[in-house]
Amino acid sequence: MLTLSCVCAMTLGVIPAYADVQKSPHTVSVVASQGNYENIAVSQVSDYVNIRENPNTDSTIVGKIYNNCAATILETVEGEGGKWYRIQSGAVTGYIKAQYFVTGDSAEQLARTIRREFVTISADGLRLRAEPNLTSTTLTLLSQGAEYIVVDDEGDFFKVEIDEDLVGYISKNYCTARVEFDQAVTLQEEKEKKAEEEKRKQEADSAIAQLEEVRRVEAKEEAEESQTGNNGTTIAPNPSGAESSTNGSTPTTSNSSSENPDNGATIIATKPDEVDTTAPAQNNSNSSSGTSIASGPLTGTTGSTGSTNSGTSTKPSATVVQPSNTTTSSGTTTAGTSDSKNSATIKGSGGPGSTAVVTATRTAIVAYAKQFLGNKYVYGGTSLTTGADCSGFTQAIFAHFGITTGRTSRDQAQNVKTIPISSVQPGDLLFYGSGSTITHVAIYIGDGKVIHSSNSRTGVIISPYNYRTPSKAGTFLN
Repeated sequence: MLTLSCVCAMTLGVIPAYADVQKSPHTVSVVASQGNYENIAVSQVSDYVNIRENPNTDSTIVGKIYNNCAATILETVEGEGGKWYRIQSGAVTGYIKAQYFVTGDSAEQLARTIRREFVTISADGLRLRAEPNLTSTTLTLLSQGAEYIVVDDEGDFFKVEIDEDLVGYISKNYCTARVEFDQAVTLQEEKEKKAEEEKRKQEADSAIAQLEEVRRVEAKEEAEESQTGNNGTTIAPNPSGAESSTNGSTPTTSNSSSENPDNGATIIATKPDEVDTTAPAQNNSNSSSGTSIASGPLTGTTGSTGSTNSGTSTKPSATVVQPSNTTTSSGTTTAGTSDSKNSATIKGSGGPGSTAVVTATRTAIVAYAKQFLGNKYVYGGTSLTTGADCSGFTQAIFAHFGITTGRTSRDQAQNVKTIPISSVQPGDLLFYGSGSTITHVAIYIGDGKVIHSSNSRTGVIISPYNYRTPSKAGTFLN
């Protein structure tokens, strides 16, 4: 296990959403060697404390430090009202009263409880094992560059949590590990973080407004066409029965219950070799948040195709074709509400939706979902602000657009129109599981990435679409 030598800052990147006001807006890491806690301190404050340019309360504020943040003590000085520390934490160097820190053995004990350990996968197609050995069952395959939370250290293996439903073991030979703590934030960093949160909110608002405009224009055109056709004859409105159903072919899935929304246990077959060399190479860059983000779109890259009509987790095939629509979240694209529920075609007010409406809805779903990055995972939860599990998150996102998905990941897998994994577009769903059981769901957002409520340690995050092997893809949008 990589443990605590030198102090170095690196962005962690689990970003709080605008609604998550209780969370520190800046998280970075400190990495040090075992036993070297002599100059390490951990803040103990109710909210935050200002870091000053000099050891007095009249000097300029150079940063803030929140509760349970790590810092290096550079020196101890006498200042206003008694002892002050000159500290370095993150990008901040300055003074703070000693009373706000614990040090020595107390700091070491506290640090071991608040630290976070992550592993980065160094080989594509790495097997996640059910037990800490090379012969136990393979639960899924992990992609190169993806990062996961370490739960425990067991000999030659790390026990890692992939999602709330999936914990297993990986060989230390195919990953690197690091330890991270929260640290202080400069005033500029805090300002930039708040600006980024506001930007995501504005992008979602703009997308919703754009979708409403697209639907308004199409409804107007449809009304005019229903009165007068091209030859001047009256054309009857589309019948209400024209709206189609999304229920397509689905994998064999187990029945779900409201008491146990997203849990399953079936596992895949195994091979003795630890890295599946037949799995495609996925060129992912490391996310600074403890999760990995794919480096680019699926075009020209390899990944999982899976079975489009099976609930089993399958070995990834050689190539994934770029989805035909690469709509992304931006302030100039679209979002809004749909009158259609569980409809294979997003409808305007009275007729089938055009490509423009579907495209606008896709962009809107992505933009809306991104507002909640960093918000809490709560088992059985359905709130985007106070906490949701994986299917509660997708259910709430789609409900904002008038689309009923079903409550659990298995319900949603049954209700979507099944599509090839290679054909996913932004706003579609990717499902994950073990054997014939769907246990997790995420929203594809383009560029080889998904957004999902992963687990209680990370909350809502962005990951590579193949951070674990997808079982199925589906859509409510076409």
